[in-house]
Amino acid sequence: MPPGPHPSRPPRQPHARLAVVALAAAVLLATLVLTLPSPAGTPAPADALGSGDALGPGDALHAADRDTELAVQPDGDVTLRSGGRVVWHTGTAGHAGARLVQRPEGRLEVVAADGDVLWSTGTDAPGARTVVEPGLLRTLDGAGEQVWAATTDGPALRTAPADRVPTGGLLLPGESVTSGDGRVRLTVGEDGTFTLTSADGLAWAAPPAPAGAHATVTADGDVRLVAPDGTVAWSTGTAVPGARLVVKDHGRAYLVGRDGDAVWSTPSPPAERAPTVVGLPLPDPLPRPDGADDPGALARPDDPARPDGAAPGERAFSTVLSAAPPYVDPSSAAARAARDARAEGRDEDAALLDKAAAHVSARWLGPADTAAGVRAYADAARAAGRTPVLVAYAIPDRDCGSHSAGGFPTTGEYTAWVDDVAAGLAGADAVVVVEPDALLHLERCGDRDARLAALRHSVDAFVDAGAEVYLDAASSNSFGWSADALRDMALRLRAAGVDRAAGFAVNTANFQRTEHEAAYGRYLSALLGGAAFVVDTSRNGNGPLAGEDGTQWCNPPGRALGTRPGATGTGPHVANLWVKTVGLSDGTCHGGPPAGRFWVEYTLGLAERADW
Repeated sequence: MPPGPHPSRPPRQPHARLAVVALAAAVLLATLVLTLPSPAGTPAPADALGSGDALGPGDALHAADRDTELAVQPDGDVTLRSGGRVVWHTGTAGHAGARLVQRPEGRLEVVAADGDVLWSTGTDAPGARTVVEPGLLRTLDGAGEQVWAATTDGPALRTAPADRVPTGGLLLPGESVTSGDGRVRLTVGEDGTFTLTSADGLAWAAPPAPAGAHATVTADGDVRLVAPDGTVAWSTGTAVPGARLVVKDHGRAYLVGRDGDAVWSTPSPPAERAPTVVGLPLPDPLPRPDGADDPGALARPDDPARPDGAAPGERAFSTVLSAAPPYVDPSSAAARAARDARAEGRDEDAALLDKAAAHVSARWLGPADTAAGVRAYADAARAAGRTPVLVAYAIPDRDCGSHSAGGFPTTGEYTAWVDDVAAGLAGADAVVVVEPDALLHLERCGDRDARLAALRHSVDAFVDAGAEVYLDAASSNSFGWSADALRDMALRLRAAGVDRAAGFAVNTANFQRTEHEAAYGRYLSALLGGAAFVVDTSRNGNGPLAGEDGTQWCNPPGRALGTRPGATGTGPHVANLWVKTVGLSDGTCHGGPPAGRFWVEYTLGLAERADW
């Protein structure tokens, strides 16, 4: 039937029909308003998320006092702020476009842009709503009873990986992330500590911050420990946009870029070792590194040496390098390469190679060296008014037979060689670094007792020749930072004769930053009653390069020349040296020639990236 008036009713007047239509439209609109969920970002009231409501990126709810805010961050994390500080969050950063949804079934959830649930309260309370109150976030059922509340203990049911802090992510006081197997934990303490722990104890700790500090991975790729007042108490100093902080099962935390390369890591945990080599008493508890700057705190009880007017027992630190800087070998491989480049018209390369050659200052001694050759080198240094710096590197089982294998077959042959080259140094006022890595590898290769005896003989022979002797003590990265590891190295140094020497050397041929190695050295110095130490700065200008399996030690790309060698003039850290001969390859890794061969391209890179 065509539309029109019903045949049994009289026709309505036009104004009556309009009134009916208007009334029907009003009823329909009211019904839609009551039944449809509020648009994302505009829930009503402004302090609650009702059943079926959602908040999108950038949206927020506020408590009645306006001091507490629940907000969906652009990076996908949902934060509760009180007084301007984040007091709780979902831990779902790294998922741009995520929404916060109050499910009709009662669950409060963070949902990714692709629909995946990233976080959930897991509550079952149909018709529930979530309310923002001063300092609180609670989910209430239809009767107004609380079924869930946010706490400072971290996410409720986070389904994203729990072994990492993504770009933009936070770790609030009391929160932590764990490795995949759950045995390694990175934690921000209520007291401002930021630590990595495992079943073996403390593996790493950042310098402590004020209580209430939180950790964050910034969008530009820096890990920061931020005090409650907003100041940065500590950071990795990195800038790798999109990086994430990951905790690994093997006991380390890494900052990993988008390309999968690690740009920073905590040190390697100390390897399991045999019982300590000797049982000499050492200070306990371990002294703080800032206290190690006090010469009185480092004094050896049996060392009367002190400057005029100093208190009894105060240690005076000195080095021959203060009066005569290290001798630079004009015939080094870097110097020869610079001359060749200039002869070929490669002036820019020649200038960079000159930059490196100007500070090549340590001569490594192996089985082929003799007293006559050493004496000639020392005489050249004396004629130049400089100090000869030499490295004894010929101990049996050298480098455990790895890239730098070699040395003498027996301890007897080694000690005879030491006596010979030491005679060539008699009266030369030389600096001698004794056997890099020998103490690091003490429990890994060769005979331990024979090696300790050989090292003691070497120290005595060079000291008797008038040299300033430093036993190699590895590095903070290769040996470890724990109290047990430090005590272990201190015991090894003492067993090898460090009390007869001037002290010890750290970071030899390594890439650790000078400030880290100086702290490591101050700890060891304090344990040894005030031994002096030197730091190898030959190629640590850009610090180490971290990889998934630890710091890369073999020809890592992107490194730079470090601080120029010379006396420092303060405290037990008496000098920086270029112990490693700059330009010599560590091995065939990263396209390098065999270990000990000069590598022009790598040397150019080291010089070009130096900040001086």
